[in-house]
Amino acid sequence: MLSWLYPNTCRLCGEACEDGLCERCRGTLLRMPRPLCLHCGAPLGDYPAAADTCRECCAYPREYDYARQVLLRSDDAMQLVHDLKYHGAGYLARDFALLLNELWETCTPLRRAAHPVLVPVPITRARLFDRGYNQAAEIAEALGRLRGLPVLPALVHRDTGVASQTRLTVQQRQENARRAYHPAPACLAGRLILPDHVILVDDVYTTGATARACAAALKSLPGKRTVGVLTVLRAT
Repeated sequence: MLSWLYPNTCRLCGEACEDGLCERCRGTLLRMPRPLCLHCGAPLGDYPAAADTCRECCAYPREYDYARQVLLRSDDAMQLVHDLKYHGAGYLARDFALLLNELWETCTPLRRAAHPVLVPVPITRARLFDRGYNQAAEIAEALGRLRGLPVLPALVHRDTGVASQTRLTVQQRQENARRAYHPAPACLAGRLILPDHVILVDDVYTTGATARACAAALKSLPGKRTVGVLTVLRAT
C-alpha cells in the first residue's frame, strides 16, 4: 500500500523505479574517459607525462597502489553525491555500488585481487551524529553485498578542528588528512587483522589527500599489503 501511495522515483528524472536512479539515468552519467593513469585513475588525454602515468603521479609519490573512479564530474553526478551526503538520500548508496560493481568488471587490479576486503573512509563522530550515517560505509556495505566481500572498520577519523576540506589548498588538505586518519584501535591491538589486499571505498576523489592519508595509515600496520582506492566520482 505504501509503495502504491508513495512509489520510488528516480532522483534525476522523476520516473518510477526500484532504486534511487532508473537504469536510463544511471546509464547516462558520464564515465571516466580512457586512457587512464594506471596509478591514480586520472584521464591522460593526449599528453601523458609518461606511458600510462599522469604528470602528477610522475612528480609526487602515492601511498596507495592504485585508484579508480567510475564517474567523471558532471552537474548530475555532483548533485547525487550532494544528496547522499547532505540531504539524507542514503538509498543512493546502492546505485553508487552498482556503478562501482560495473567498474570492477573492467578494472584489472580489482579483477585480479584475491579475497580483498573493503574499508570505508571514516568520518568524525560529530559528522556521523549530524548526518545519521557514513556515506562511504553505506556504499561499501552495498558493494560488499553485491560482490560477497567483507567490510571492515579498519580506520578512524579524528577531529582536527577543520569542519570541511573544501576550501583548503592542496597542501592544507594533505596536512589535515595526515592528522585526521589513523588505524582503528582494533587493528593496533591485533584484534582485527587485515588481509594482503585492502580496497578503500569513498564517494569522491578530489586531490587524493584523503586516499593517500588512509592508505598510509593502513600500510603502517604490520605486514605488507596492497591498498587500492575505489571512489564513485572524480571531482577534479
